[in-house]
Amino acid sequence: MTTREAVLLKPFERPEYAYQKLSRCRGCGAYTVLREEECPACHKRKLIPIEEEAAARARQSMWFERLVVLVFGAAAVYFAGEDVPLLALALGGGILSLVLLWRVQLRMLPGQRLRRLAQLFEREGDRVIHGLMEDREDAIAVFRSGDKPRTYEMLREIGYLMRTDPIKMEQVLLLQTFILRKDMDLMLEPLLMDQFNVDLAAYIGEIARLRKDLIKEKTLRYVMVHEAQFRRMEDGEEILTLVASAAVRRARYVKLYPHLLLRYAHRLPRDRFMRLYRIIAERPAAYRDELVAETYRVYKEKYQS
Repeated sequence: MTTREAVLLKPFERPEYAYQKLSRCRGCGAYTVLREEECPACHKRKLIPIEEEAAARARQSMWFERLVVLVFGAAAVYFAGEDVPLLALALGGGILSLVLLWRVQLRMLPGQRLRRLAQLFEREGDRVIHGLMEDREDAIAVFRSGDKPRTYEMLREIGYLMRTDPIKMEQVLLLQTFILRKDMDLMLEPLLMDQFNVDLAAYIGEIARLRKDLIKEKTLRYVMVHEAQFRRMEDGEEILTLVASAAVRRARYVKLYPHLLLRYAHRLPRDRFMRLYRIIAERPAAYRDELVAETYRVYKEKYQS
């Protein structure tokens, strides 16, 4: 049995979009999600967030457009010669064009920034993937040095963009070496894999015990799809009971996953069962007849007296 260690994990920053984790080096063009001061490839202090790089490119393009308008305006002034009305018209038209262009560009800047961002990913997608793989190699090197918490934090950052089963598996295996606590910044849904995994199943059980609020629809779907494999585990029934206990947290889950609760209602702790009973007793017609009947049967058998 693996000896678990007590650890402190840094809180995880969850931006609105996963790509906001990504930084690009202006020196060598390498990508990384590990927020270091130096580029891991060239070791220069030229890392900037990918959004800033896209914004800089958008502004650069806009300055070029302004320069073009300025050149045309200057040419108009030049060819106006000494004709004062024509000169005034050319000068006024050039200034007005610049002002109008500047105002239009201000409105278009958010869209231009997104367009430049899309172009970056399209042109440099392979470099982004290469950068993430290099980050993973750095995480493995840290693991070999013995710093498991830092390794997990690095993999957590990488996994926010590279959502592959191997990266998820590495995070789950590391989490299984820690003493997990309720106050930790834990996650579950980003670690769900395509296939059944025993270590992930055990981790789901721990989360269901510590942080019922993290058991949501994706996890419940995963459990239902792989219920047979859960049941074959030594403590599979206990894990499924914990998940069912967490599902009782919301009436919506009771409605969506009646078969899970139907099979484990008799195993629920008293407080969780009574919550299930109250949810169903309020609107029995809203739930599956089999679940209603089983809930009333367990209540009569175990708690009515």
